[in-house]
Order: sequence, then structure tokens, then C-alpha cells
Amino acid sequence: MSKKKAEQVKIDELEVGTAELAAIIGKSDRWIRKITSEGILKQVSRGKYNLANAVQAYIEHAEGGKRDDGKPTYQDHKTEHERIKAEMAALELAEMQGKLHKAEDVEQVMNDMLSSFRQRARAIPTRLAPELVGEQGLQVIKSKLSDAIDEALFELSNYDPEKFSGDARDDVDGD
Repeated sequence: MSKKKAEQVKIDELEVGTAELAAIIGKSDRWIRKITSEGILKQVSRGKYNLANAVQAYIEHAEGGKRDDGKPTYQDHKTEHERIKAEMAALELAEMQGKLHKAEDVEQVMNDMLSSFRQRARAIPTRLAPELVGEQGLQVIKSKLSDAIDEALFELSNYDPEKFSGDARDDVDGD
């Protein structure tokens, strides 16, 4: 007596339901319906999928989709998003370490410094004129002018990274 061989099912002809496909892929029925409505999976009839085609379409989707249409894929978007997040974290770290300052903080501090310098420089003639009126020696006049200019410039040379911190500036401003 010979045994009849079990009938072999061709995998490319096998049809499965939504619940079965969800179990195979490891997702919910709802998720399978969602990606079907998005056109990622194709039904052969209501609630039925060709197993081989559905699995291949799901793998292609999970890898980011086809690249022949020239449009960015989901994976491209996700990669770009992660790159931006990493760049933002690096910038935030550099700012916390005092290696990076916000443009508006730098602008505010520089405006304050230059405004103060301008006031000091413009005050030199008014302050020194009475002292220099009676001076005869050129060397004394040059020395007093140089000292006044150096005093005004000294303010510009005092770099303090804490001044560029928005928090430190708010404390000074009284905000």
C-alpha cells in the first residue's frame, strides 16, 4: 500500500485573512487595514490577501518603500529626523558647555559693550579738555589722552563668557 502524498500548497497562491496576516507580520488587524487603505497592501478579495505578495509589500514598506519614484521614503524622513535631533542635541550641549552662544545673546551683549564704549570715547574730550588747557608739554598731553583711550578700550577687552548666557543677561537686566 502506498501512501498518498499530502497535497502541497503553493505559497504564491496561498490566501490569508486580515487576522492571519496580522499574526504573521506581528501587527494588529487595525494596522493591516490602515496600510491597506494607504495602498501598501493589496487585497485579492474583501479581507483576503495573497500571502507572498502581502509579506513582500510589507517588507518593502518596512525598508522605506520603493526608490524609483524619486520621492523621499518614510525611511528617508525618519533618517533626516534623527540627524536633526542629533544635531540639535550637539548644539544644545555646546551651548551648555559655553562653547556656543545664541545670536540674540551675542547681539545684546555686543550692543551693550559698544554702546558703553561709545559713551566713554565721546566723554574723553569733555573730561580731559579742562585738564589739558594749561598743559604745555606735548608728551604730557599724549600720555593723558592715551590713558583715557586705554581706559575706554579696556572695557572692550574684558571678555566674560557668562555675559553671553541668556540667563546671566536676564539677571543683570532684572527680568
